[in-house]
Amino acid sequence: MSARLHYVTGKGGVGKSTIAAAIALRAASRGARVLAIELGEPAGLCRVLDARPPSPGAIASAAGGAHVAYFDGASAMAEYLTRRMHLGPLVRAIIDHPLYTAFVDAAPGLRELMAIGKVRDETVLQHRWDVVVVDAGASGHALGYLRMPAMAAGAFGSGRVHREAERNAALLRDRSMTAIHIVATPEEMPLREAAATRSTLVELGVALGRVIVNRCMPAAPGDVDAILERVVEPALATTLRAVRRWEQIQQQNIAQFEAWLGAPIVRTPRVRDAAGFTQASTIATALSEVIQ
Repeated sequence: MSARLHYVTGKGGVGKSTIAAAIALRAASRGARVLAIELGEPAGLCRVLDARPPSPGAIASAAGGAHVAYFDGASAMAEYLTRRMHLGPLVRAIIDHPLYTAFVDAAPGLRELMAIGKVRDETVLQHRWDVVVVDAGASGHALGYLRMPAMAAGAFGSGRVHREAERNAALLRDRSMTAIHIVATPEEMPLREAAATRSTLVELGVALGRVIVNRCMPAAPGDVDAILERVVEPALATTLRAVRRWEQIQQQNIAQFEAWLGAPIVRTPRVRDAAGFTQASTIATALSEVIQ
């Protein structure tokens, strides 16, 4: 996959931030200049990559050779006024005024539109990054960001807002540039939400990436059941059979999901006794189908 812009979303708790960090680390390990972006306040992605940018839009060096930033709508709007509207010294007076904050908070979708526009600026206009990875948050939150450019382009039939929104919407549709990945775990409910999210993304017409199923147990060897029959210690036998049953349920869930999807998913391993950067680094090795 040759995309330069990778969005990552999924149900809460499935490891979206870790997967986003792993994609960034995989790209950086191959020599790419990588910016990992968190939409909203710094949280999981910044924590995994061991970086804390000092302010919205500021770029900080991160572990593994990547760089990290976080964007919010208010700061992105301020940057837009500075760089695109050429308001000069008036900008500070505008953004410090209480009415500015009230406007940004009240305007439907403005935060989302400005944040997505900032992502586009970093990907297309700044010429600093080979790969940009966006931790877009949980599915419902991320869909709000991803649908806003097309909605704004339709709502404003002409003018500056229409042009900006259409450029952002076009980038989200461009499969040569963008890939929107959905993360799940092998349980039934996360896979159902991944299926619903994918259906919504298809309706939006955006550039679908891969479904990444995180925390997968390795497939058991073919003779495992025969081996289990020879275990005579009751407590050990009960534990091993419970693990085997969970592994079978996982394989069944993934097989059913792949049949519905009509394409193979990307599996990433369950990493025990590791968290944060170490966990993401281990997972990065399994993402060759996402970052080549």
